[in-house]
Amino acid sequence: MGALQAENKELLEAETQIRHLKNTISALRDEMEQMRFEQGEAVQQAVADANLEINQLRQAASALRDELEKMRFDKDEAVQDTLKNGKDEANQLQSAVQALRDEMDAVKFSYEDKLEQSERRARDEIKQLHATVSNLREKLEEKTKKKDSGKKKNG
Repeated sequence: MGALQAENKELLEAETQIRHLKNTISALRDEMEQMRFEQGEAVQQAVADANLEINQLRQAASALRDELEKMRFDKDEAVQDTLKNGKDEANQLQSAVQALRDEMDAVKFSYEDKLEQSERRARDEIKQLHATVSNLREKLEEKTKKKDSGKKKNG
């Protein structure tokens, strides 16, 4: 019986060892399953984080594109305003130049007219003076003739 008991004891130890090994295998399987689950969750979280970051980057790129487009539009509008203001100012300056030319022509014509009138008055006055001088000469000559004829009669 001693051999049987030794065999039973060995069998019992083997069964205990098998149970421990099965428990260890089960625990390792559970742990491995837990690790796979956690790894799957980590992958899903990484994918979700990456997708979130991609969406954020797309939104940022879209916002930057919109802002750039707005800046281009604002710049184009500013250029157009500057060109319009420049054209308006050029037109105003051209109008001012034309007004000054017209005024200068009016002053020139007025001056020329006044000069012509002054020259005409001067010519008329000279004619009058010549006529007066001629008249006075004639009168003087008549007086001189009368004196001479009076002297011839008296003398």
